[in-house]
Amino acid sequence: MVIQGVAYLSDFEAKKAIMEMARRLEAKGWLVAGDGSMSVRVGPQAVWVTVAGADKAALTQDMLVRVDMNGKAMLSAKPKPLPEDLPIHLKIYQENENAQCVMHTYPACAAVMGMQGQTVQPAAFSPAVRALGRVQLLPAQNVDAQAQAVSLLCRTDKAVLLENDGCLTWGKTPADAAHLVEALDYYAAVTAKLGCAGCSKCGSCGGHCTGCSKCGAPAVQPMAQPAVQPAAMAVPSAQPAQPVSLPGVTGLIQPGMALPTLPKQQAAPAPAPVPAAQPAAVPAMAAAPAAPKSANARDAAMAEVIRRTLKSFQ
Repeated sequence: MVIQGVAYLSDFEAKKAIMEMARRLEAKGWLVAGDGSMSVRVGPQAVWVTVAGADKAALTQDMLVRVDMNGKAMLSAKPKPLPEDLPIHLKIYQENENAQCVMHTYPACAAVMGMQGQTVQPAAFSPAVRALGRVQLLPAQNVDAQAQAVSLLCRTDKAVLLENDGCLTWGKTPADAAHLVEALDYYAAVTAKLGCAGCSKCGSCGGHCTGCSKCGAPAVQPMAQPAVQPAAMAVPSAQPAQPVSLPGVTGLIQPGMALPTLPKQQAAPAPAPVPAAQPAAVPAMAAAPAAPKSANARDAAMAEVIRRTLKSFQ
């Protein structure tokens, strides 16, 4: 229906959408027990919201209450417990006329980011994450203070992280608000696999993020290499070349080295002593044995060379 030029869901459509989205989010594990809340705006001064502690997996019309923009219950025969975060819902509707659905959910990724003090910076590794944009972290404080803080962000942002209290998303329709929760969960899963969280360049660092100065993301540690390489990939290490030693050659002398000892020249073996002539025991025997033939031939050759040389000078 259209009121004052703005299209709103009817009461029936709003309640049906809340119950369908509640079962969908609870099936994904993004709603814990009776925590969280969901609301849909059906007019300038009317909002349908889940009661406090409602079981989102078995949500019925009795677990929904219609309130005005001041948080006062409407069309209710008996009072119903209102969620504690209702002031935040109403503040978003008052500040952002395009917001017609607000969800307070508890995906595990939001809990981790809130406890670690992280934020979500605009990223571009999927259309859903691009649509999510920036998500700020609100510190734990009372509901009125959180509502005031959200009022400053709800016109430019689409979601906030609550420290130790899940996350809040808002959109034009219940489906839009639910898609933002899915995008937040996907963002957290991707950045966790990359080893960084909240980096403004997530999706482009290729897993080699060296830490972000804005969000405090830790640096990615290099993957440890196996101690033993496979046999097919093992490369034999080069063996140091053994120095070649040559007889009579001194090795290269480096600065600071002691001078090597030079090899000693071996003296020529002394000729064997010639035994003295023994007195002849028998007069008929020769006084000394004959000289070897090789010595006589050498002496004769030397005498011939000398003779020919002297003759050439005559």
